[in-house]
Amino acid sequence: MKKIILFNLLFCIVVVFVAFNYFNSKSRSAVVFNYVQDYMETNYGIDRENIILVENNYQRGMGLFEIKVKDTVTENVYFYEVDISDDYSLYYFKDLSELHRKNRAD
Repeated sequence: MKKIILFNLLFCIVVVFVAFNYFNSKSRSAVVFNYVQDYMETNYGIDRENIILVENNYQRGMGLFEIKVKDTVTENVYFYEVDISDDYSLYYFKDLSELHRKNRAD
């Protein structure tokens, strides 16, 4: 009886831990995309409705998000590197769009 209770307790702890990490990563990705939309709306004059997320990669060792977004009107692709702190405030933001355009082989 004690083994079943102990097993259920450990199983519940693991489920809570995995669920917390999953939803935390999804909410961090959404906050990063919101920061990118704000940046593009302010600096490029692109409406939020015209921005779609193409790729969102989290670099685990570095703690950075690499984001690739696309403007649906002009079909331009933009690249960003974003880092946010634990309270979802912006810590680091870098626009890599021009660097990717220079390195792209046409």
